[in-house]
Amino acid sequence: MKFIIRKILLVILEIISRFKTKGRIITRLNLCSGDQKIPGYISADLSFDADLTINLSRGRLPFKSDTIEVVTCISAINYFTRERGQEIVNEIYRVLCRGGIARFSSQDLEWIAKRYIEKDVKFFFQKLSNGKERFEGKTMGDKFNSWFYGYRTSGGSSKYFYDYETLADLFVTAGFSIVEKKGYMDSRIEKIELIDNRKNQVFFLEAVK
Repeated sequence: MKFIIRKILLVILEIISRFKTKGRIITRLNLCSGDQKIPGYISADLSFDADLTINLSRGRLPFKSDTIEVVTCISAINYFTRERGQEIVNEIYRVLCRGGIARFSSQDLEWIAKRYIEKDVKFFFQKLSNGKERFEGKTMGDKFNSWFYGYRTSGGSSKYFYDYETLADLFVTAGFSIVEKKGYMDSRIEKIELIDNRKNQVFFLEAVK
């Protein structure tokens, strides 16, 4: 019953979001936006706060082929399986116009693995401003799992973790002509300071159709 109610609510939200964006020319898209609003971009997420409510875990993007100039997706691709990640990137390739740009960031598997191998106690046992430990668990192994999957309270939500090589493979497979690793604030996209975040714990990938 809960599943049916949730599905009905999602359909209603998707219908409402179509009215919210009706008549707007969409050329820039911020996927998995949460409550973030970037001037000039349509925000898209499984949220009523987004301009466009879409469920990225299934189906196609609700845009015509070769119509979007820029797609951004910041620190979110890991919430999908690798298989679904490939489908999402394929869809982004479809909707981008020739020369269009996709910019992704992802939690960096290589970076966090290095912290673990080097037994970086300072990182894994850091505390938040309220005094709580940032990562749950007693041991460093517990905290490593908390970083990716959640430990007790969050229940876990991430499905796959990428290093640059693995994420780049999705874009190469989709057919992008240029796939590059980019630095923080290093981009072909103007006003990138409105998009990039988490300077030290993610890597950035930019692809051109």
